[in-house]
Amino acid sequence: MSEQRETAPDNSNAPGEILASVAALRRRTRVARHAYWLPLLLFGLLTAMAAPLYVESTEPPALRATQDNPPLTGLGGDFLERSTTLGWYWLAALIGGYLLSLWWYRWHGARVGVETPTRAYVVAGLVGTLVGLVLPIVLRYLLLNSDTVLRNGTSWLTVPLLGIANRGMVPHLIIAVGLLVLARLERSRGLTVVAAGYAAAVVLVNAYFQTANFQPGDLNRHSFLLAALLPAPILVIGGIIALLNTVKR
Repeated sequence: MSEQRETAPDNSNAPGEILASVAALRRRTRVARHAYWLPLLLFGLLTAMAAPLYVESTEPPALRATQDNPPLTGLGGDFLERSTTLGWYWLAALIGGYLLSLWWYRWHGARVGVETPTRAYVVAGLVGTLVGLVLPIVLRYLLLNSDTVLRNGTSWLTVPLLGIANRGMVPHLIIAVGLLVLARLERSRGLTVVAAGYAAAVVLVNAYFQTANFQPGDLNRHSFLLAALLPAPILVIGGIIALLNTVKR
């Protein structure tokens, strides 16, 4: 009996080894399904491609008068000279970008055998686009047609938001929200850092325009270009790093 006890296999560490194996398998599965490099590069390039539309043909006034643009161009911003063209561009770019991202994740999931559920990401992007179209109309109504008490009570929120919309920065916020949702779905720290950095850049750009006391002549034809060029490299660089890590794996 004593000899049998000595030769019996030691299974005391078996549960720990099984749990470690399961944890390692989960990590490998999560890494295998990561495919966020394409949305980063895609929206980074779309933002950079919009840069020429933020350049004025002449020296802009400090505050351009609100233009009477079609509602579907609300994403372009009324302070910009090419706001109508920019609005149509962003409408097509956002819808196309989110739908292309959905196709990409499904194709990638079929190829590797595991897919990140991206429905919430796409819904956030499309709903955000719809909100971006309606938001300027609602904000102008609150500021121009509402009761004085209501207008004064909400001006701390409506005035900055309308400034963001008028500078054509709402599409950047839509992209930032979508990427933060995607980072949650991917459970990726890297994507979270990139998305948070991008969102912070968008907020800083808007804070700069909001707090600066611009006088006539302070703005030049390239001033609004800051809205496009500052956040875009964050997405492009983040996408390249994610792509290189994917190729390495």
